[in-house]
Amino acid sequence: MKSYLTLAALAACFLSAELRAEVTLTWGDESYTYPSSIRLSDALAPLADQNNIYWPAAALYQSNSEVEKTRQALLDNLNIIKKRFSADDTSLLSATDQLMQVVSSWQVAKRSPIAIDIDLARIQPAKNPLLIDERYILSAGSRSKTVFIFGAVEQTLVVAHQPHTDVSEYVASSARISAANQDYVYIIQTDGRAILTPSAYWNKQHQEAMPGSMLFVPFKESLFHPEFEKINTLLVSLATNRVL
Repeated sequence: MKSYLTLAALAACFLSAELRAEVTLTWGDESYTYPSSIRLSDALAPLADQNNIYWPAAALYQSNSEVEKTRQALLDNLNIIKKRFSADDTSLLSATDQLMQVVSSWQVAKRSPIAIDIDLARIQPAKNPLLIDERYILSAGSRSKTVFIFGAVEQTLVVAHQPHTDVSEYVASSARISAANQDYVYIIQTDGRAILTPSAYWNKQHQEAMPGSMLFVPFKESLFHPEFEKINTLLVSLATNRVL
């Protein structure tokens, strides 16, 4: 079970030409309050004695209205697809219904590109930003044992993570609906990278998913149906900003 560290910047003022804010840090059942802006290394201090944190998946997020707009745009476009095409395609109807449920359930916020690692934050200034007048979420938990599969598939699945396994082994061709891209899959790695990787027998290149990653099977794009390209783009964007 992951733990979430929430950073709420409650107020801000200029004091001695320096921006200051009261920051409240909540982790599990404990809460910490700082009278001014703090460095990431200070925010991570309560986790210093935690030996089971999987740092490659740790991430810092900021509440962001644009991410919520992305979610709404995605839901609107999925609803359009559902109404326009699914009357003649029950598998597409099922896939869009599942996607709408999944996307609606996600906690989303803007993910920081900074790698979150307590040791790096202590020794590299670039990895130790100042947390100021914002609301932050720091996700840090143990190493996941699963991979999440979603998109243009018959069934959204949570499967066991398999070390040293190519992503094509997770998604059988029979699991993709007819409207799916049959040759590629997106890996939304837990470190924040989104990778479009070949997964068919003719173009496969060995690519592994990190523990806790998401595999998004995109919809087949064409000049006649540009709406599927838009949905793919929105889904990748939103998935990379999902709070893990």
